[in-house]
Amino acid sequence: MDLYKLMKNRRSTREYITKKIPKEKLDSILQAGQFSPSGANQKPFVYIVIDEPDLKKKIKNYCELIDKNFFDNSPKVLKKFMKGRKISLKKDFLVDAPHLVIVAGETDKPSWLESTWISISYVILAAEYEGLATLTYTPAEFDFLKDLLNLPENLEPVLIMPIGYAKNR
Repeated sequence: MDLYKLMKNRRSTREYITKKIPKEKLDSILQAGQFSPSGANQKPFVYIVIDEPDLKKKIKNYCELIDKNFFDNSPKVLKKFMKGRKISLKKDFLVDAPHLVIVAGETDKPSWLESTWISISYVILAAEYEGLATLTYTPAEFDFLKDLLNLPENLEPVLIMPIGYAKNR
């Protein structure tokens, strides 16, 4: 597939079918992130793959609470934007997608945040290439993930990315 066509046609997806992704396909997608450039070639990012239903449900519940609190205190213009885009406070995609990938950056390495986001873009394009859908979901806060996943101090979550087959594709 042509790279520019792939980039142009990719869309964020919030509705997934529960069909499993072959392990080889998921491994290839995550390996693509390792091909990305990074500050001092340190690869300061970690992908944490979650497919356990109970853990996905806990993450969903935390995210819905965090987003509700954020939304309740948001300006009217943001509320109008979300309504217009049909962005719900319900985060069913966090349990419907067969995999959640928590992407975290190692804060003690150079250019960790920029490098982490570049790697995310590689993963997104690889998923699209493989016929899978993604979403760059960033809840208003990530502290709950540090606790829930028992992450070390230097590992900062920056994204929750559901990966799966789109419901309406």
